[in-house]
Amino acid sequence: MKLFSNMMLIVFVTQLVMAQRAEAQEGSLVIRGGWLFDSVSDQRRPNTGIVIRGGKITAVDADVEQQLLRTANVIDLADNDTVLPGMIDLHAHYNLDLVDKGRVEEVVTNGIVFLANGVTSTWSAGEYYPERVQAQRDRIAAGESIGPRLFMSGPYFGAFRCEYNIGLASDECIGWPNDITEDEIRHEVDYWAEQGVISIKIKQATPGEMKILIEQAHKHGITTSAHLANYDWKYDVELRDAILMGLDRVEHQLTLGSGGPESAEMPQMIDLILAHNVYYDANLQMYGGINERRAHAEEMLWTDEARYFTPYTQALLEKRGDPPPESDHEEFTQRVLELKSLFDAGGGHLLVVGTDEPVYTSLLPGFAYHRELLAMTYAGIPPAAVLRAATINGARALGIDKKLGSVEVSKLADLVIVRGNPLDDIKVTRDIKHVVKEGAVYDPGTLLRSAEGKIGPVGPDDHAGWELEIRPLQRD
Repeated sequence: MKLFSNMMLIVFVTQLVMAQRAEAQEGSLVIRGGWLFDSVSDQRRPNTGIVIRGGKITAVDADVEQQLLRTANVIDLADNDTVLPGMIDLHAHYNLDLVDKGRVEEVVTNGIVFLANGVTSTWSAGEYYPERVQAQRDRIAAGESIGPRLFMSGPYFGAFRCEYNIGLASDECIGWPNDITEDEIRHEVDYWAEQGVISIKIKQATPGEMKILIEQAHKHGITTSAHLANYDWKYDVELRDAILMGLDRVEHQLTLGSGGPESAEMPQMIDLILAHNVYYDANLQMYGGINERRAHAEEMLWTDEARYFTPYTQALLEKRGDPPPESDHEEFTQRVLELKSLFDAGGGHLLVVGTDEPVYTSLLPGFAYHRELLAMTYAGIPPAAVLRAATINGARALGIDKKLGSVEVSKLADLVIVRGNPLDDIKVTRDIKHVVKEGAVYDPGTLLRSAEGKIGPVGPDDHAGWELEIRPLQRD
């Protein structure tokens, strides 16, 4: 009976989405009242009216005419509601390790959870089964499925294609062999560019490989992001070298130290980042996540995320328990210092928001997004700057800011309507009234109910699709 009910709910949500998409394309939507934070300025202002037609914003601060109101779908907001741009996750892992056999992608339900949390666009930051992401991307784009806009990364570019079977760029990986040639590297970039990848993830690559990857990606107008440290806690490629090669985004840390001599180069790294316009994705909620959740349990854990997993998977994750913290106190303190120092040096426009939440526990990246926003404010970043990092900065980092990232005329109508003022309290961003994606209006509660009990295997005989098979590089 429960399975039948869930299926009926999925059918209902799909029909609702299709109807909303058709309405967004054919009719007009007016959102008036409340307040607007457009990500162009650092302030919110009274919202007189936002007009949407054909999935795009056609007017902002509009004095909406009565004639239009008679024919449009109108959303009237409460006095303290706030309209924000749709948020962007620049490190949105869709891969999960649920049966202790490596990480694999689950895009469908994770996408629904992202969307329900106001994240209307994601970049997937390294994929093990890219075809799963690609297929769902195309279904969403065609209006056949529900979820955020999926900007693919393709597979990892580097030895991390073999996941934790390797620790260094020099380790042998059948997916990225040590004797990989320059032509093979360039071919890989060319192939994934043809599949619509707009940004690649480099991890456990050698300096020579990284130079080729960045050069070839830029030929296609593809941006690059990198995890530079290896699992001996050294750099595979020094941050300074990666920046001078043309790296577009750096993840996790600006030094490898926990304060002291190993972190002495931080000012020089910040100067380089500013000079070369390199975006920074700190991922505080992951690298300090366990300790942050212990210190701020009520603020960091506000809902039961386990309910989105199948009952069988819930039992597996409960038995597994929490992993050890990614960072000790001293190391995480250094990560916070680096983020705040970059901001204080004038780098607020280079901060982006990424969750980096490959699922090993019952916590999900859609909710982790709001943990990251909160962790950034704990680090001393003002809420307005955090919201810009979550929206316009992310769009600029991906090169999609002409279409997304702010509430401006001619941009796609991706909006989040929240109850309250997120400039006073960033946690307001999780109290979502409506999510609008390309003019279609979604109820977050309905989306979340449709996702309950869906993620993971349903029993011990259902493990095959949740086990990672590492694939060899396709060689000529």
